[in-house]
Amino acid sequence: MIFLRNRNVLVAVLMFVLPLLFVLAFSAVTPDAVQACNPCDCPEDDRINCQGIDEYAVYTRTTTSGACYIDVYLINRDDARRAFRATTREIAAVPELPEENTLIDSYFEIALYRLTSGEFQVNYGPSRQDGKIYELIWTGCPAEERRENSYVPE
Repeated sequence: MIFLRNRNVLVAVLMFVLPLLFVLAFSAVTPDAVQACNPCDCPEDDRINCQGIDEYAVYTRTTTSGACYIDVYLINRDDARRAFRATTREIAAVPELPEENTLIDSYFEIALYRLTSGEFQVNYGPSRQDGKIYELIWTGCPAEERRENSYVPE
């Protein structure tokens, strides 16, 4: 009787526990696995916008010589394509404190401006997901002191 009961326990272990361990072993997330998260929470993602991350991305980049430029991407599902690059020369062509907000570059629903305050601003939208307009405003290149807004246009 004891042998039969131990055998039943063994069969139960083999039928249920081992397959579960097998599934867990092969579906575990490794430390090297790609993880999606908000760029403001991910040190690996150096974009400067936190809102609208499924639809656009803005990067300020510095070359080895110290020159800074701004890359702006549009994202459609998993496909990100650069909409435009504002080069150091294009940025310098606009006064640091222009008399009026000045367009530096644009592509379809995204635009980069130099504001009268000297700040940069990217406007994106309306969003495909929620219809909002997203604003990203920051100082300097590379970006510092950034802030974001979004609103539904009337």
